[in-house]
Amino acid sequence: MKRKLLRQIGNEWQANVWLSIELLIVSVVMWYITDFLYTKISIISEPRGFNTEHCYLINYSELNEQSPEYIPDRTTQERNDDLHTMLDRLEKRPEVECVAMGQNSYLYNGSNSGMYLECDTFNTAKGWALLRHVSPDFPRVFRIYGADGETPEQLAELLKDRNGILISDNLFQRQYGIESMKDFIGKEFSTGNYGDTLVMRGSYQPVRYDDFRSAAWSLSVMLPVPEDSYTFFNEMVVRVHENMDKDFIENLMKDADRHFRIGNYYIASVQSFDDIRQIHQRDNISELRTYFTGAAFLALNIFLGLLGTFWFRTSQRIPEIAIRKANGATRSDIFRRVIGEGELLLLLVTPLAAVFDYLIAHFELNAIYPWDYFEPTRFFSCIAISWGFMALMIFLGILIPANRAMNIAPARALMGE
Repeated sequence: MKRKLLRQIGNEWQANVWLSIELLIVSVVMWYITDFLYTKISIISEPRGFNTEHCYLINYSELNEQSPEYIPDRTTQERNDDLHTMLDRLEKRPEVECVAMGQNSYLYNGSNSGMYLECDTFNTAKGWALLRHVSPDFPRVFRIYGADGETPEQLAELLKDRNGILISDNLFQRQYGIESMKDFIGKEFSTGNYGDTLVMRGSYQPVRYDDFRSAAWSLSVMLPVPEDSYTFFNEMVVRVHENMDKDFIENLMKDADRHFRIGNYYIASVQSFDDIRQIHQRDNISELRTYFTGAAFLALNIFLGLLGTFWFRTSQRIPEIAIRKANGATRSDIFRRVIGEGELLLLLVTPLAAVFDYLIAHFELNAIYPWDYFEPTRFFSCIAISWGFMALMIFLGILIPANRAMNIAPARALMGE
């Protein structure tokens, strides 16, 4: 059968050359679309390393001197005590599970600072780690777990060491290929921008910057701030019990003036992390939607183009099908013959298409993926997916007209001849 198909393809080489060129171009374009979607979906599907459900950002501030309620000459210690009082009152609310503070540290936040770290001969020179100045309960609020299975509560205990730091487990992975930071626990890290040394107390699962940034590009450090320096912080985050989310913002703001006007501090507003996440990623979501729409439109055109090409090609062979049928060929014989020809053509051009696909990947013309443009699993998976899609289109493009041709009496089909 295969030799007969090859002989038939060779006899009709002029028509098949143009069809092969079309299949080659479509195959490369289809691979590019598949690669893009594969990359985006793979990144979005990665574990985020945190949980912002039932979490809220409390924006607090201080009265200025123009306010009639302003208390002058407030010392740093008094201001620090005021913040501790606010934290205590929040924690005592029945709907609140835990509270933490930070300095430009909350998730889905575009305003951050970085930190250079060095230990022995290893450093973060090629990619500074995102620095999160936090209070100990920060991992509890966002459900951040240790790399070795430590609970958020255990990480919170580790953060109570004012000279210690927690580091994401992938800090040296991209630069040095070190899969885990466990061997660095207990070692001292020097900091170029802070001029001191800090001891690594533990590592935690990589915390992604957002839903569109891969974990491989999300290096971070949690550095605790002493309890007597909470005036350094500028944000407060809370986690609410799962069954007590309803009207949390409204209820808290109703009590803000009575219970949370402490010293010069007051609660200015409360935001849900669902809203913060949506606002932070608005441009990414819009871009992704645009690309997916364009990819779907292009895929639809490829589908219709292949379907139409093979539909027309098969319709032209109705007399040939009638002759085979008149000579005793069964329906399955004819189906295998006409469908096998199209699939064999696709199979013959796929290796050449793979060469073009490799060149696109080699010259980094395709979508960005964790820390390398060319990754064998991704490359061959996308070839297999695009080949399967095109094989299906060829199958449908031949099956439908071939089935119609089968239902035509041989004598009627040959009248035109």
